[in-house]
Amino acid sequence: MVVFTLAGCRGGASTETNNDAGSASTVSSEAGSTDTGADTSAASGENVTLTVFDAQAYGLERYDELVKSFEESHPGVKVEVQHAANDTDTILKARVNSDDVPDVFAVQTGTQAKSYYDFAYDWTNDSDTLVKFNEAAIDTGKDADGNIKSLPWTYENMGLIYNKDLFQKAGITEVPTTVSQLEDACKKLDAAGITAFALAAKETWVLGQFATHFLMDKSKDAAGTVAAMNDGSLTFDTAPNFKNLFKVLDLAVKYGPDKPLEIDWETSENMLANGEAAIIHMGDWCQATLDKFNPDANLGFLPFPVSENPDDTTLLSSVSWTYIVNKDSKNLDLAKEYLEYILTSDEGLDWMCNTIGSVPSAAGEHQVAGKLANDAATYISAGKTNGWIHTLYPDGYNDSTMGPTLQAYMLGDLPVDDAIAALQAGWVTQ
Repeated sequence: MVVFTLAGCRGGASTETNNDAGSASTVSSEAGSTDTGADTSAASGENVTLTVFDAQAYGLERYDELVKSFEESHPGVKVEVQHAANDTDTILKARVNSDDVPDVFAVQTGTQAKSYYDFAYDWTNDSDTLVKFNEAAIDTGKDADGNIKSLPWTYENMGLIYNKDLFQKAGITEVPTTVSQLEDACKKLDAAGITAFALAAKETWVLGQFATHFLMDKSKDAAGTVAAMNDGSLTFDTAPNFKNLFKVLDLAVKYGPDKPLEIDWETSENMLANGEAAIIHMGDWCQATLDKFNPDANLGFLPFPVSENPDDTTLLSSVSWTYIVNKDSKNLDLAKEYLEYILTSDEGLDWMCNTIGSVPSAAGEHQVAGKLANDAATYISAGKTNGWIHTLYPDGYNDSTMGPTLQAYMLGDLPVDDAIAALQAGWVTQ
């Protein structure tokens, strides 16, 4: 699916150095020069404010340029964007509960998106728009009745990312594919004076995503694994590889910074890019930040070892974020036009492919510049990827249960069996 999209993004070049990171901020710019094609309400001389809410933490300068370009082609229109990449769902829920529903807003696909579908415009009959996207990506925005309630942003891949130069320096000639080999690699890195792990354990979302590799039943993929968890046929205690999660967390503590729970997402990425740590857990959405820290960093995805069977290694790939248009927006047509512009225009595709370095869900004529996204294609073509579980967690589970429980384990406050029991109890009671 992603390989097809990569093949459809041709030409273009990288000019700048990306889910879950950064603080909330608001950017807006006033309308600029006049042009045709303005929204009817704006063309009539009425000033219009379009409110947009998203989870972007990367490529914000380029995003601001997109906003200005849209405003310039729509005299009288001001686009007011709130970027809330940390606590995204909490902030959005507060706005919704205050009857301040944005005209356009981003949510994670899966459980979170479905909780907002009552507010969503139905795109099902907008064939001229839908044809611009890959069909499989569109499927991620369907409700239980098959109605299309949101439009997909980009494909994203996540797993372990490693610094190839540091591995070479430590004498590691083959990437580890088992937990034991991963431990041996950590020992070699440590012996060479290199911090092996810089896991962003301060972030509950990072730990929650980290854990899904070990929960995954590859025969069922993500949706099947979660369905089995929900009907009780699979539990944290019976998932074949889940206990290995704690072995790898032990490695992250032993061969990581002295205070691992003080490492946030940006610090981990900085350490990796600048050769201060060999391994982190993140997705290719962070390409722009890595390039900003060190554009010459020699990085790649490391197939995540979750057992002693090399065939169990995986990289997780999915459409992570999806955009909803508020069906009750006073500027519905303008909101639809803005979202289509962001997701499918030449400028929007350039932002996704070149600035952020991710694979768009819409087809286009831009080469994906991100090294990690292109690296992931090798695993995708080899059948080494699975879907995302954390977006299918019970609502709020990651921040309320999974992340804090794993943090408590890393601090030594919870033994393995108690941590597993807490995770199971939290899943059942959501």
